[in-house]
Amino acid sequence: MNRVDCQPVQKAAVADRISIRSPGLLQIRGGAAVSYGAHQIWYPGWLQRMGGCGPTAASNLLWYLAATRPEAGGLFRGNGSRRADMLALMEEVWKYVTPGMRGVDKAAILTDGALRFGADRQVRLSSRVLEVPAAAALRPGREELLAFLSAAFSDDLPVAFLNLSNGAVRNLDNWHWVTLVSVNGELRAEMYDQGRRQLIDIGLWLSTTTGGGAFVALETA
Repeated sequence: MNRVDCQPVQKAAVADRISIRSPGLLQIRGGAAVSYGAHQIWYPGWLQRMGGCGPTAASNLLWYLAATRPEAGGLFRGNGSRRADMLALMEEVWKYVTPGMRGVDKAAILTDGALRFGADRQVRLSSRVLEVPAAAALRPGREELLAFLSAAFSDDLPVAFLNLSNGAVRNLDNWHWVTLVSVNGELRAEMYDQGRRQLIDIGLWLSTTTGGGAFVALETA
């Protein structure tokens, strides 16, 4: 796992929104409906639907790599922009990013599983991780978080966000993984979650969460 040393960036440099280059790849069609990112309720099993947010977010990241990097094509040969194909990927990813009694409550569960998933398909992956401890005094600052997200999106990498407490952010579920695809200089991020696209205030989350969480990007090694 690679923990990126994020240097602060000037706010003026990221005043405009920084986004992954092909967000349409994560706009998944099943019939006429469009889902922004995969949706854990697509899983057939009850336990999968209840605890599947981690493998669902991992599936979004792995599909995006497979679709945008020639060297990562072996991760998935289907078309993840189609619901049936994405569900097939989600079922495979579940075997590697498998929730326990507390779900996927650590970044390492997702990253270790995703890297094993890649290795079994002869695709070497690495991860970027920014941990956010529950203790406020130990958390990264706004500039470090902005630098991490900006670097990932500039490198065309969506980010999986683990939120163990939503704090004062009302449009974010507790104990939940979502996928982020863009951010602006005020730390307003674009979130794909449960088929919906929303803007969330990551800066407010950082200052008010009581449980912390993590931000994860996957890339080819």
